[in-house]
Amino acid sequence: MRRPALGLLLLALGCAGRPPRFPITDPALALAPITAREQRVHTLRAHGSADHFGPQGRIRGEVYVFVERPGNVRVDTRAFGTTVSTLLSDGHHLAMADLRGGNFYVGDARPCVAAQLLGIPMESAEVVAVLSGGPPLIAGDRRIRWEEGHYVVDIAGAEGTAESLWLEITDAEREGVRPGAQRPRPVHAELRDARGVRAVLTFEDYTEVEGVAFPRRVRVEIERDGIDLVVRYREITLDPDLPEDVFDQTPNAGLPVIAVDCAANALPPAAAPTADAGVADGATTP
Repeated sequence: MRRPALGLLLLALGCAGRPPRFPITDPALALAPITAREQRVHTLRAHGSADHFGPQGRIRGEVYVFVERPGNVRVDTRAFGTTVSTLLSDGHHLAMADLRGGNFYVGDARPCVAAQLLGIPMESAEVVAVLSGGPPLIAGDRRIRWEEGHYVVDIAGAEGTAESLWLEITDAEREGVRPGAQRPRPVHAELRDARGVRAVLTFEDYTEVEGVAFPRRVRVEIERDGIDLVVRYREITLDPDLPEDVFDQTPNAGLPVIAVDCAANALPPAAAPTADAGVADGATTP
């Protein structure tokens, strides 16, 4: 009984992995839906949960995400209906109100500072792209190939940087849709630097939001730093009217301001909860 079942499985995988009848040969055309999506999504408000594994252990919480391109991002984290932290970036500076620890942290928007405040060592523009449901795109020489059921676009950037993106298309697109009408969407991306792979991104559980394909589950894995972050969106609103002060980095009254740099252990361990914070489903948006 095993052989027929295995044969059917291999046959199904073979069909799914078969190249498109009309393959895309221009990497710019394959990436066009990503760039068009970036131009379409100017602002974003989303609600969901985040599960972060890192050097401090596991941290879970309910999150509200606000994004305004090109560089503004805000992440409010709640536990049991109470806001415990607010993280803000304008692309140049980072700030975090740690309401549980009673401090207001500030620093340059550098990956080494973002690692301490946000939990992932990435540039602000990369964080904006990822939280907006898509991979950041680097400049460089681009090549495209078909591999195991996906388009793969490899980008060779400057100073040892590189990126590979795995893009999926529907069965209907693979069977007979012309290249210009195909809409590949990213499901996996690897970001590399001179040291090797620095981040692996996964985009899953796509849904349609106001005509835009949006993943409800985004994962960021940074093995070299022992970081694994999963964001699950429950509500997504594109181009909402955001309050004027939503990205204001003015320190909260009564909180001492502490500068954070890239020195080792610059952020005190008490600034972030080290235990499971829980997820409160009944909280309301700020």
